[in-house]
This record gives sequence, structure tokens and C-alpha cells, in this order.
Amino acid sequence: MGRSWLWAVAGLALASTGFTARAVTSVNLPFSGSGNTLAATGFDGVYNLDGTGFNVGGGALTTHTLPGDTFGNYEVDPDSAANQFYSVIDPLATTTLEGKVTVSGLNSNFHGGGIWMGTDEDHYARLGVFHNTFVGGGPISIELLRENQDRWGGATPPGQGDDIVSQATGISPISPMATPLDVILRLVRTGNTVTGSYSLNGGTTFLPAGSFGGFALPGDPQGLGSNTIEAPANYKVGIYAVGGGSPQGTYVFDSLTAVSTPEPGSAMLVALSGAGLLVRRRRAN
Repeated sequence: MGRSWLWAVAGLALASTGFTARAVTSVNLPFSGSGNTLAATGFDGVYNLDGTGFNVGGGALTTHTLPGDTFGNYEVDPDSAANQFYSVIDPLATTTLEGKVTVSGLNSNFHGGGIWMGTDEDHYARLGVFHNTFVGGGPISIELLRENQDRWGGATPPGQGDDIVSQATGISPISPMATPLDVILRLVRTGNTVTGSYSLNGGTTFLPAGSFGGFALPGDPQGLGSNTIEAPANYKVGIYAVGGGSPQGTYVFDSLTAVSTPEPGSAMLVALSGAGLLVRRRRAN
């Protein structure tokens, strides 16, 4: 019957799930550009662009721990974190985000960087390598943090009081950092729950970094407070590096990939698999 018929079937199935055949279900960033512009990174957007704090070249995005953080200006965006890059993806039932990064010079307390996903700077989860002398087994640690500004104890009726929750796992007691550290970071969101894991051996094995519920999605803020998600309320995946003054830590990202998948047996999955089609977008320069 021809490919046009197959596309029509897939389009009808996608429409029934609230998406169209132009839905973005994957992101693949090999960082093959050059320079210190947003276009060079391949990302769709960025919060607080600072061209002095990053550069793309040699198949990698190098970024530094500039002053600021991903939380701080409550109910106000953008927050203070600079160069928080992102691309837009449809969340579907599950989203898996993975980034490979080499960390060096991470010697200042509360400096950190890694990968993140969410709707804005007040509703997100981040997983990264950070410096914290108060963490057992640290000071170099893996941090999983989830912020949802609408989950606060002063709401009526009372909320959960867990607008920001985090878990840290010490991985190195050595500071100053003697040698660069290669890490693969993985965030998996299923529904409103996000789980983190990491690998220190090139992906042969992954270790748990924690799991949290209460993850906000577009149209589903998961809160009892103001329930405000800043427009445009699309779903984002990306990278971040935060900290303060000198010395700065350096994060070299070799790649970033993300994929969203529907629930098994959904109309979208059946139509696409039956037609031999995969709706995806590659982002590369």
C-alpha cells in the first residue's frame, strides 16, 4: 500500500496518544560543533548563557563550574545557574537520559555538574559529580537531587514539605582531585519517579544513586502549593555545571543521549513497530 499509508496509520495512532508524527522522542548530541555559541552545542536552548564558561571542539563540550546553582530564586526563573543547556523531548511513559563526562579540578565545596531533566529550573531532577566535604566517603560524590517547588509544607492542605530532596554517594576521599574522573551518568524517569545510576568503568556496571517520587511533568506539577510551571511548559533534557569562584571544576561531555518510550502495548508503539518506523530526531552539527 505504500509508505504514505504507513505514515497515515502511525499518525492516527500518535494522535490518539496526544502526539503527532513530528513528536520528538530522542535526542543524540555528539558535540561535533566548534565554538562557544548555543548553535555549536547542538542544544535547543540554554538558561543564562555565558560564552566565557564553555567551549565545543574535538567532539566534546567543555564547561566549567561558574557561580550560581539550579535552585535559589524561589518562584522566579531563570535561577542563577549559568549555561544550563537543554533540548526538548516528549516525556511519554519513560525517559532515559545518559551522559558521558570527564571531571577534573573539582576541588571546591558544592561545585558540581552533570545531567538534568525537567520542565524548568524549579521542576527538575539532576544527577552529577560534586564536591562536598560533609558527605561520608567523599568529598568527591555522586549527587541525585530533585526539586519541585510546589511540594512545600505551607500549602493548604499541607503538602509533603519536600520541595528539594537529595541523596549523595561518596566515591573518592581524595581532594585536591589528583586525576580526571570518567563517569557515565544515567537518569531514568518513569511516570513521576526518577532514578539515578552511574558507572565508573565505562558502562560495564552501573551503581545506584537513589530514587525519588514527586517529579513534575508538563500539566502535572505533583504539588499542593502554587502548582506553577513556567511557560513554555515543555519537557527538557540537558547538562549543567554549578559552583562559585576559583578554582573552577571542569566537565568535558563526550556525548548526551535521551530517549522517551511509551508504555508497552500502547497504540503509538504498536503502530510504529508495525510500520517499521521510528519517530526520532538526531541533533548534531
